[in-house]
Amino acid sequence: MTRAEARAWIKPAAYLSLASISCFLFTALTPPLLDPELAAALPFLGGLPFEDAAYWLRFALSFLLLGLAPLGLAALLGDRPAELGLRFDAPILRSPLYWLSLPAAAALGAIGALSPDLASYYPYARGLAGRVAAEGALPFLAHAAAYLLLYYLPWELFFRGFLLLGLAKGSPTGAAGRARWAGTATGVSAGPEGQALAAALVLFQTMPSTMLHVGHPLSELFAAVLAGLGFGVLAWRTRSILPGLLLHAAIGLGTDGLIVLKGAGLL
Repeated sequence: MTRAEARAWIKPAAYLSLASISCFLFTALTPPLLDPELAAALPFLGGLPFEDAAYWLRFALSFLLLGLAPLGLAALLGDRPAELGLRFDAPILRSPLYWLSLPAAAALGAIGALSPDLASYYPYARGLAGRVAAEGALPFLAHAAAYLLLYYLPWELFFRGFLLLGLAKGSPTGAAGRARWAGTATGVSAGPEGQALAAALVLFQTMPSTMLHVGHPLSELFAAVLAGLGFGVLAWRTRSILPGLLLHAAIGLGTDGLIVLKGAGLL
């Protein structure tokens, strides 16, 4: 192996090593694997009831392991945030049909909340319905903001940005493949190399994003496969994680919203 060939392995090896560590720690330190004794010993959170400590620990781990750590490594290796999909210039964001899809996604999430398994699992903030009943909409809005910024944003950055767009940039066919994909009217790559790269990376990032749902209701685990594929293709085509991020958040908050409204006695 030449020195140039060895250097070509550095970025993917570093990205995949960090991804493995992040996924392991996130899984081990969140329910159902989170040890209550460990949660009780946490600084700042240890004095909280277990469910509240687990709620904030999940968000903190998501922000650090799936957000800041990948961004830091990407910067160290010369990748800019925009190259990981943190960009707001995707043409789809100027489409009225896309913005109409967001309430449809929220409605889909609300339909999912009719499942007894999902209704018993969500929201992560277990006492949220009671707080909404007592205090009005403000607790849910705070939950939604924390969910969007500390959970959904790092999640999409990690899987659809870091492990999809980031790894594609390091591939010999990555730049050309993405350019051909983005440059066609249909959004389908004009060349086999670009198509093969897209398929491989979309399928690859779907595996860990699905596995992090182990322990969730079975219906959600199956839905995670479809979401991983769909949001992966969307990120590849638009070169932005924002369209998928907003759809993902709309679905999740639609689920939480209906569960909370019913739990608060407002429906």
